[in-house]
Amino acid sequence: MKLFISRHGEAVGVAATDALRPLTERGRESLLSHWQQLKDSGVVLSGLVVSPYVRAQQTADCIAQVYGGLKRVDCDELIPEASPQRFLEWLMANPVGENTVMVSHMPLVAQLTGLWTGTLDRIGYSVGTVACLDVDVAAADGARLLWLCSPGESLAGR
Repeated sequence: MKLFISRHGEAVGVAATDALRPLTERGRESLLSHWQQLKDSGVVLSGLVVSPYVRAQQTADCIAQVYGGLKRVDCDELIPEASPQRFLEWLMANPVGENTVMVSHMPLVAQLTGLWTGTLDRIGYSVGTVACLDVDVAAADGARLLWLCSPGESLAGR
């Protein structure tokens, strides 16, 4: 099953709390352009699982604006300091459909990708980066990284 992990877009540096940091206008524009390019390249989506933090919610809004009609679920196991193992346990208990995007934060996106793919190296996620995984099971070593694409990059040749 194909699933995606996305880091939120560029956010403001300071807010009342980390959870309340919104996207910048440049962050929104970059996300809209990036996801439109992914859609134009043939990336199909069916749903979103999203951290409750404002910047992740706004990132999901941008993705939904490009794709429309996506099923959306909020998940507390996608906050920055969450455990990747706990998220995989949540996913086993709450199965999602193919082509679902998990929208989260560093360091969780890198830790989750590493755990899921059995990669010891830390995967680099700049803001807005998307990883595509071929998932066999929601468990350690249960997936294979197909590609990683950051805003401004092309999927051509991947």
